[in-house]
Amino acid sequence: MPVSIFRALSVLLLTFSWGISQAAQDGNADLYDAVAPANSAFVRVLNLSERNIEVTLSGKNKPQAVTSGQFGGYRFVAPGKQRIAVGDKALESELKANTASTVIYRDGELLLIADQFVNEPRKAQIAFYNLTEKPAALKTVDGQHVVVEMITRDQTGSRMVNELKIAFAAYAEADKLASFDELFLKKGRSYSYALLPAGNGYRAITLANSIDPTE
Repeated sequence: MPVSIFRALSVLLLTFSWGISQAAQDGNADLYDAVAPANSAFVRVLNLSERNIEVTLSGKNKPQAVTSGQFGGYRFVAPGKQRIAVGDKALESELKANTASTVIYRDGELLLIADQFVNEPRKAQIAFYNLTEKPAALKTVDGQHVVVEMITRDQTGSRMVNELKIAFAAYAEADKLASFDELFLKKGRSYSYALLPAGNGYRAITLANSIDPTE
């Protein structure tokens, strides 16, 4: 399914509301104590620095710790202008209701990327992020099937798939750049696959998205 279909749709609220329901069924309801109010906006940080950071977000009382080279959990806020800061670096952005954003922290700067999740509880949703200089696509491990079409640096693409257990890989044309961990993709949940630079090569992050309920 073409990525362009998802560019016109950016509703994420259901991804987390159904995620909460599924988590409760899995016996992990304690991870989802805080239920996001209707029409919330969701935002998280991907820390591409070499140190652990603390992220402050207007509307939240406590900072969020984000490990070097990892995603933080999504935090929900009221729609409107929000300020995200790491140390003395800050970004202000108008966050719309029922949308999600990922903020990249890299080289002391913050960059906001609009996520592309959609309203579809019958499918698992995956997002591919390319944080490298090399255009890349998300494919099946053998490279035979394109899952998310090729994207360039600091872009994201999304795709809905049936519930299944599968592993993917990032490819530049026919060259495999990195392999992602195998996950069981559950319908109504969302997952992130990020391709990152690592020395002279590449590193892959595979993540089942979650909410950080810290106020």
